Amino acid sequence: MPTFKQAIEADPSKFGDVASAADRAKDDIDGFVSDYADCMEGLAADWEGQDYQAATGWLPSVKALNTATQSCLSIGSATIQAAGTAMNATVEILKQTKQAAESAGYEVMDMPLVMLGQSQWQQVSSAGYAAPAVYAAYQAGAVAFNGLLVAQLVILNAADVAASGALRATAGAGVAVGTAAGVAQPSATTEIANWRP
Repeated sequence: MPTFKQAIEADPSKFGDVASAADRAKDDIDGFVSDYADCMEGLAADWEGQDYQAATGWLPSVKALNTATQSCLSIGSATIQAAGTAMNATVEILKQTKQAAESAGYEVMDMPLVMLGQSQWQQVSSAGYAAPAVYAAYQAGAVAFNGLLVAQLVILNAADVAASGALRATAGAGVAVGTAAGVAQPSATTEIANWRP
């Protein structure tokens, strides 16, 4: 979970690059499976016997694992993209709120904590009998800005936690697919009696 300072300096739009990489991986894997199927079909005229049957018999498993992998990558990509979009919007709101507070003369600390700035203290000190009212007004503004920043940081951290949980679930599903792929090995013998070059 990011601190306020980390949130202000963050660039969640980079999540889009990760989502794009996941989409490219999907295309690469799909291309491999398509090439594998084409290869098996191309070998049919020149290869027969148990080894060929084992290799072609594995094709449905390869296709099923591809489908499961595509599903995991799609969910992961969508999760990353949505998280990045949501967090980017929240970071922009945080930056705008901080800038608005500073433009109004407040100092914004990293906690976040909004405090009266130097120009505001000068106005309070030069207000004479109205000083308590001027101070109260500025203090109310500081409390309001502080509340906004804290709420936005909470929203950002909630989005971060949700994205992390979703990505961990996707990664767990990916591990399960990988485990299934490790178990589903083709069975081939060294017998090549029926091989025709």
